[in-house]
Amino acid sequence: MTKIPDEFVEELRKSVDIVDVISEYVQLRRTGRSFVGLCPFHNEKSPSFSVSPDRQLYHCFGCGAGGTVLRFVMDIEGLTFSEAVVKLAEKAGLTLPVAVDAVPDHSPQNQQRQRMFDAHQLAAKYYNYILMNSAAGVQALTYLEGRGISRQTMVDFQIGAAPDAEDALVRFLRKRGYELPVIVESGLGIALGSKVVDRFRNRVMIPICDGQGRVISFGGRAIAPDGKPKYLNSPETLLFHKSEVLFNLHFAKREMRKTRTAVLMEGYMDVISAWQAGVKNAVATMGTAITVDHARVLKRYAETLIIAYDGDDAGVKAAKRAIEIAGQSHLGVRVATFPEGQDPDDFIRSKGADAFVRQLHHFALTELEFLLNELRRHAQLDSAAGRTDFLRQTLALLGERGTPIEQDAELRRLAMEFQISVDALKEELRLVSKQHHKRKSFQRPPRPEVRLNETPLPRKDVVASNHVLQALLTNSEAYHWLLEREVDELAQPEQTALLAHLYHFRSEHPDGSAIAFVDSLEDPLLARLASSLLMEDPPEFDQDVIDDCLRIIHLQRTEEALQQAMEELVQAQVDGRDDIDVLKHRVEELQTELNALRQQTRGNVTG
Repeated sequence: MTKIPDEFVEELRKSVDIVDVISEYVQLRRTGRSFVGLCPFHNEKSPSFSVSPDRQLYHCFGCGAGGTVLRFVMDIEGLTFSEAVVKLAEKAGLTLPVAVDAVPDHSPQNQQRQRMFDAHQLAAKYYNYILMNSAAGVQALTYLEGRGISRQTMVDFQIGAAPDAEDALVRFLRKRGYELPVIVESGLGIALGSKVVDRFRNRVMIPICDGQGRVISFGGRAIAPDGKPKYLNSPETLLFHKSEVLFNLHFAKREMRKTRTAVLMEGYMDVISAWQAGVKNAVATMGTAITVDHARVLKRYAETLIIAYDGDDAGVKAAKRAIEIAGQSHLGVRVATFPEGQDPDDFIRSKGADAFVRQLHHFALTELEFLLNELRRHAQLDSAAGRTDFLRQTLALLGERGTPIEQDAELRRLAMEFQISVDALKEELRLVSKQHHKRKSFQRPPRPEVRLNETPLPRKDVVASNHVLQALLTNSEAYHWLLEREVDELAQPEQTALLAHLYHFRSEHPDGSAIAFVDSLEDPLLARLASSLLMEDPPEFDQDVIDDCLRIIHLQRTEEALQQAMEELVQAQVDGRDDIDVLKHRVEELQTELNALRQQTRGNVTG
């Protein structure tokens, strides 16, 4: 593969606007010359994520994430640099000057990953061919058509069939050059003694894709009525981590962005049926409960989550858990309910697509309505004690989750149903809420007292080092000036590392932009540091100010050396060593040097 020319990357940077790109993932609002929003890379309630259209940079002051539009697409979509270039070029309508999708990464791990990607893609084509074109796929095809799955949907989702043979896929992959260890590590085969056999046999095969649409695992549904297990998923691999993957995300995210709503289901067959019914923003977790990582991904595309789980007790329990996880990521929640014993797929087949869409969008419950319904479903309302217990639990839930409007409406309903005055219920609600807050306060560990004067300030040498880096980032004159003074170390290791990268970049690209430099950094921590420095208004290059910065850095280093020398001298005196005079001389030299530095430093840069 060929490297994408730097000139094209620079043209691409000028053709895309970082605000437009990030707005597809994050709700931004203007504040002064910048835009702010909730960071998509960590959970937060107050926006600390800032985007600068002037500098074409983003930076989160909460978690430190930052960089250019290319870095954002790389991190949010899990792409390589070259893949991000290709994606943004398509968005900008630019034609790549070379036939390339990515710059090769020859690291052993990346080569292994690519081999596994290729094996999965080939396996998906193999399974799909078996389903559509062979006698071995007739039973699976009949099963799918019996469930109402159309041929077009089978094509859309690359659905396939695994034949009932011991090693059909293994032999197919081996003929195409795939080694047995790769087949096993990909989860496509299982080692049994001295031989390797197919993991999936006599099953409908559903490819599981990552956010980019690359096949990374499979779900297999048993065709035989007595097939065990009913659903079999690929194991965790280098490509597939079920706590992070959402089935159908690569298709659904476009509709999620459009509607700002995501639909969460339990199984891939539910999602496939929903897709065919016209619901294009549905995803499913892969045999696991929703995780914080899942919720964080959904938050990038949607504001509201409609939970559409099965109508049985297990589905209700999972929905309650999903409500809590979604709340942690500040997703609004609605819950679509289905008759007990039915999942969304069953509902669609029995009631039809229109009824299903209405169930999602018109009859979905708020989280409070859903939880109140569950309280009522399990309440013992045929006894006085049961009714009292139900009322107390209901009032506690209202106090914890209800808005004033929701509380008022529910209290009026309860008053009519149980023949109790609204005032009495309001008083009880007040008492229950008070007790709830007392319990929470008692259970919560005391928060340590924080005093403003205890907040650590950056060391002066760290601030000074940042000034040096800012000068080098934004002014080509600083490069030669610093080289002449042989400046090769700053206050912190990451600052020194960034300095070395800047020297190398400036030597090859004397007039290169700071944005191009940030994109050249492979280490995300260094890219974050560089972008954070560029988000500030850099001062004009002033040799006297930079001289002061270098003296401050030298001053700190000398103070640390003096402290170390004094400690060593004391230890030598305790041990009665014979190098005491040498150490005394070293301490005196450092003291003299330190005094001279203190007198020279004008203090133009104090932090």
